[in-house]
Amino acid sequence: MKKLHIIFIILAVLLMAVPAATMPLFRNAVNTEKRELSELPAIIQEDGSFNQRFSVEMNTWIQEHIGFRNLMVTANSRLRTGLFSQGATDDIVVGKDGWLFYYESVDDYLHVPTITERNAANAAHTTAMFQAYAGSQGSRFLLAFLPNKNSVYGEYMPYYYVPRDTEGSRELFLKALDAEGVNYVDVKPALDAVDKQLYQKQDSHWTYEGALIGYRTILSASGLPFNYFAGLTFTEERNWPADLAVYLYGEGAEPDVQAYPNYIFTYGYSSRNTAVDSLTLETYHSGGNGSLVMYRDSFANTMQAYLAENFDKALFARALPYQADLIGRQQADLTVLQVTERSLGSYVFRAPQMPAPQTELEGEARPVSAARATLVREDAGLYTHLYGTVDETLLGDTYRVYLLLGDTASPQAYEAFPIYEKELLGAAETEDNGWSLYLPKELLADSPALTLCVESGGERYLCPLGE
Repeated sequence: MKKLHIIFIILAVLLMAVPAATMPLFRNAVNTEKRELSELPAIIQEDGSFNQRFSVEMNTWIQEHIGFRNLMVTANSRLRTGLFSQGATDDIVVGKDGWLFYYESVDDYLHVPTITERNAANAAHTTAMFQAYAGSQGSRFLLAFLPNKNSVYGEYMPYYYVPRDTEGSRELFLKALDAEGVNYVDVKPALDAVDKQLYQKQDSHWTYEGALIGYRTILSASGLPFNYFAGLTFTEERNWPADLAVYLYGEGAEPDVQAYPNYIFTYGYSSRNTAVDSLTLETYHSGGNGSLVMYRDSFANTMQAYLAENFDKALFARALPYQADLIGRQQADLTVLQVTERSLGSYVFRAPQMPAPQTELEGEARPVSAARATLVREDAGLYTHLYGTVDETLLGDTYRVYLLLGDTASPQAYEAFPIYEKELLGAAETEDNGWSLYLPKELLADSPALTLCVESGGERYLCPLGE
């Protein structure tokens, strides 16, 4: 009996040692998590001093690089989802019948606003300014609002998530767009009207068939002629690397079903980059319907083929901030700004890069202390980006901000976006008291005095700006 105990202990020790002993074999293993894994820490830092966090960093490195790590991650996820219908990560919600959802979309599903009414109003006014700029370049403008997966297929969410009978971020934003007169289309009703699965069970996006519905809805709202792809059929294949499944199960994730269009696309690429998720992608198609600039996110990956086939030339841009000068360079007949429900926050907190519109201001304004506003400036290529905040006590439900250059008696006035640059300001919480604009560098070459003019609640305030 004693020998059996000894053998059992030896086997247990060997079993526990295998992952550590095989670490060199997994040095180049694929990381399926959406984050960078740590690097092997150094005992002595570059400045010659001892790394006092070596033990902590080494422990983290071992946890992230231990042998069979991906296999163990997959096994853990399978066990938890199979027994408890719960993901091994807080980022994924395990729904009914094997459906997976991003946790970041839960508040939208529950109608819990992640933005304020003033955030929504600010984003809508920013869109109206962007729309006016596109119009000045001879382009039609359309904002395409795409729903989250669980906004269309909420019946597959876990039973304990019960939506409230209130307005969420989606409703706040669309109502604000109406108030600003923005030309937009909400794609959700068109998806709801189709009695067919148009999103993938274990991916966060729609299928090619769902993308066709989105394409038709967007271009129908544009008022321009387009290829309807009438009678297009699809073939289903289980070979799609579903993003949510890969994130949850790692290398053990099974492919999801994708509906592929039975169509031979004939468009070509005029850009060096041809990957579907390139930051900038340009296409051409002889005999198409004019030109397009589309500011998009990953939801357009499966929609780009239809759009590229439809237009003589199309430019798809996914980099932030949005580069408005692409509209003029492309001589776009149509400008589409695609915003997905779950990424609304990214749009609310980032101003497009375009020259601030010059305007005329009339009427009196009350001077206030320089401490009532902040200013940050940074280089942005041909522009200088100026942004900051306004003291909350100066603001009502909505506000407008103008930057005055030179003497306040006869200044040059430029309208700023009422956007809080959350990432650039290093803020962790949602705020709605920001301003942001881009000016050509030559306007600031002589270092004119800068004054912020804030309009809100029927009042106007002048606040001198310092660095």
